[in-house]
Amino acid sequence: VVGGVEQGALRIADNMSKDGNECVVVCKASREAEVRDLLEDRPGLKIVTVDVESHAMCEENEALDSGFFQDLAEAEGAELIHYFYNWSFPQNKKVPCLLTVHDVIPFTFQEAMPDEIHKNIYKPGIKRACELNDMIATVSEFSRQDIAKTVGVPLEKIRVVYNGLREPAGHNQDIMNDLTKRFGLENGYILNAGGIHERKNIVRMVQAFAKLVNNGYAGKLLITGKASGAPYQEEQRAICDAAIAEAGMQDRVIFGGFVTEDELDNLLGSADIFIYPSLYEGFGIPILEAMKLKTPVVTSTVTAMPEVAGGAAMLADPESVESMTACMKSLLEDDALRAELIEKGLAQSAEFSWDRNGREYMAIYEEMTAG
Repeated sequence: VVGGVEQGALRIADNMSKDGNECVVVCKASREAEVRDLLEDRPGLKIVTVDVESHAMCEENEALDSGFFQDLAEAEGAELIHYFYNWSFPQNKKVPCLLTVHDVIPFTFQEAMPDEIHKNIYKPGIKRACELNDMIATVSEFSRQDIAKTVGVPLEKIRVVYNGLREPAGHNQDIMNDLTKRFGLENGYILNAGGIHERKNIVRMVQAFAKLVNNGYAGKLLITGKASGAPYQEEQRAICDAAIAEAGMQDRVIFGGFVTEDELDNLLGSADIFIYPSLYEGFGIPILEAMKLKTPVVTSTVTAMPEVAGGAAMLADPESVESMTACMKSLLEDDALRAELIEKGLAQSAEFSWDRNGREYMAIYEEMTAG
């Protein structure tokens, strides 16, 4: 499946060609059909495929970056190369090179990355990529500061381009009826989306939810996103299950697993609260997706989340169970506060669009190719 980073890159290419610019999109041969489905067929937009290994850190990347891509840029008359994967090591450059780095989470949370890869490949690899590219783009001011501090890149080399936000699917009562029956949501629910990585802070969220239930909340806590399969996920799931059992919440906390985009939109739009108490995010798109669907949000006081929420969410200390409980309790009991945050959330989410994203990238392209 073409993921979020790739979809963002394709939206930029689509917007550029729509405005009359020429753009060459390079993708893996195995992804060509998906890419063509996501791009409109219009003059000025060309797709070129390459055969590479699936692993993002493979040695072939370096040869591609310093040979194939540079030669392709010259052959196509391109003025700039924009890389959307962290393992981009352009040398023998014939045109300026821009690298988008979403965040540097593994410097803080190693998560599923094996020790040897983390120490010997990831850390030096990101540093080298940032040094070799002429400019870096990232998705928040927090990430800009974090990349500069963590990797040692001068701040003036890094630009912020906020993510766009897709248009959500409309409410579908049949879908919602099925979800309500599947997960037992008849008494309402609080929603969390994003899986069970350590930084997602699931254990404290469960403990905060248990306090809310003990205070009279009748609904459930629904956690969507893949929560099993890989060894790291199994390990984290066991930790979460132990916390749920300790809190006596086995019948009240539901792991929903993967849900489709339409299902997620219906869940977001019908939840009592959307809670996103992560310990680290470079951006946090689910915050804005919930706001766009008129659901009040509780998120964290740390990293990029206050920046993305923009004063339109309740902010909780992610290391304080009591803080999370208090924020949820306020939103459930104070109708005026709910209404205020819903209104502010609609305004905040409207600030993030792919058109804005494209304009901001175009300004960087023009800056890099001027003169």
